[in-house]
Amino acid sequence: MYRILILFTLMFVLIFLWYNYSSKVVGFIYNPLTSAEAYLAEAPIGIYLIPANIEGDLERIFRNFASRGVKFVVGPSTSADGKKILPYLRKYNMISLSPTISSPRLLKSGYIYSLTPSNDSIVEAFKKYLSKLGTKNLLLVLDDTNKEYSDDFKRLLEVFPGSFVYYNNLSSLKDVKIQDYDTAVITTFSKPSIEIITLLKSANTLIQCIATEASFNDDFLTIGGKFVEGTLLIVPKFDIVDTELDFINEWVELLLTRRFISVGQFRRFIMSSTIRVGDRFVYFTPSGVSQEIGLYVVENGQFKEVQ
Repeated sequence: MYRILILFTLMFVLIFLWYNYSSKVVGFIYNPLTSAEAYLAEAPIGIYLIPANIEGDLERIFRNFASRGVKFVVGPSTSADGKKILPYLRKYNMISLSPTISSPRLLKSGYIYSLTPSNDSIVEAFKKYLSKLGTKNLLLVLDDTNKEYSDDFKRLLEVFPGSFVYYNNLSSLKDVKIQDYDTAVITTFSKPSIEIITLLKSANTLIQCIATEASFNDDFLTIGGKFVEGTLLIVPKFDIVDTELDFINEWVELLLTRRFISVGQFRRFIMSSTIRVGDRFVYFTPSGVSQEIGLYVVENGQFKEVQ
């Protein structure tokens, strides 16, 4: 009887320590090229985020996470970075909760979950809206630093005549005959997207520029100003202004609310539940989150849904 009492006491102590301490310790992987690092200054009380730059020694980073009892990692934001960390997630049995990874290959791995739909869904939405816009000759300006994400958009060229170019800087477009195109799809982050749109419109005032969720943030509006007015964006339909930071916060709030005991418990929960994200409810399938994708336009310095 005495041994049973000791056993129950130890179990209680372990559960108490896990609930009050271990469950609050979460890894946080960011890329300096995105806005994710800014979230560290506004993270809510009650969670302890261990920050790590994706450019660091990933083996060392994940070994440190494991030694601290980490089971969940918030981030990274790009599919290219998700591809880098996938082997370590498998090795240390951790889950990545990303705001914006959309590579179908990563989302089907069982180790990376994102609040952004799979590129399979996003590319289909682009096909629909480009058809409605009457696209005749399409230019794809693809992020050279995130090919795991960008390359999926090449499927648009199976439907629409056109070509693609990988973008590093403005010189990437020097040999492109911009005047030959009526539509440009741009998959880069907000700041390079602004450069690209400014150049394209100066060379061809009639070209319709369309950006992705990678540019759906305050920087695109405030830095872009008048140069991005009229730009279209095809993105998930949420009442948000910064896809990356807002979706990071949604994951953090879920971890604070649920306090998952294990990776397995999380997988069972996420595949059998409907969760609230912003003003909408979403659910997950083996291919990723299921949610509506809409068309937006920059108008008077704001993102406005096109009805």
